[in-house]
Amino acid sequence: MELSPVAEDYLTAIYHLEAEHGGSVRTVDISEEIGVTPPTVSSMIDTLDERGLVDYTPYKGVTLTERGETVVLRLVRNHRLLETFLMEHLDYTWSEVHDEADRLEHHVSEEFVSRLETYLGEPRMDPHGDPIPDAELTMPEESPHIPLTEFEVGDVVVVEQVPHRDPDVREYLTRHEIGPGTRLTVEEVSPINLVTVVPVSSGTPVSLPTHVARRLGVRKAKQ
Repeated sequence: MELSPVAEDYLTAIYHLEAEHGGSVRTVDISEEIGVTPPTVSSMIDTLDERGLVDYTPYKGVTLTERGETVVLRLVRNHRLLETFLMEHLDYTWSEVHDEADRLEHHVSEEFVSRLETYLGEPRMDPHGDPIPDAELTMPEESPHIPLTEFEVGDVVVVEQVPHRDPDVREYLTRHEIGPGTRLTVEEVSPINLVTVVPVSSGTPVSLPTHVARRLGVRKAKQ
């Protein structure tokens, strides 16, 4: 099935929004995610619905069909293997690889991706700690990482998974030296939806909104 990169970006956005919302996605959320006007979204959704890639019910929202999810999982596989290659072999940082892989993911063949996977040693996680679908497009059902919000004041943890799709979040974490492998001490859990941590590398407290801390996957550090 031939799809434009723009159409593929819509499907990918719906996939991630479905995961975040736990169900159907509003067109206004897609509009905000992609950065286009609601009428533009409605036009594309109608096209994707006609092609059997999404199910759209006015006033109820959009969900991916099985065909649509297959398209997305292939793109996710391409994207995460490309991110791994860029970071391991071309000296990109974890905060740089996402946008580069976004541009490349639409233009690589299955044969190239298969060879890339073999060359990389068949990694199961990308540089952000996200799982990589296998050649059959099977995605692990559960994340091996524990959300930072599950830990208490005084706990020392190591970051294994970082939220990276939002450029503002990427920039904020990078500026405060928080990324994969960073050791953090939980300093405060505020009732106003903030979690304050102290990176061991800098010793400077960093306040994280709860919705960001919840997406930061960590493990308890060994003493």
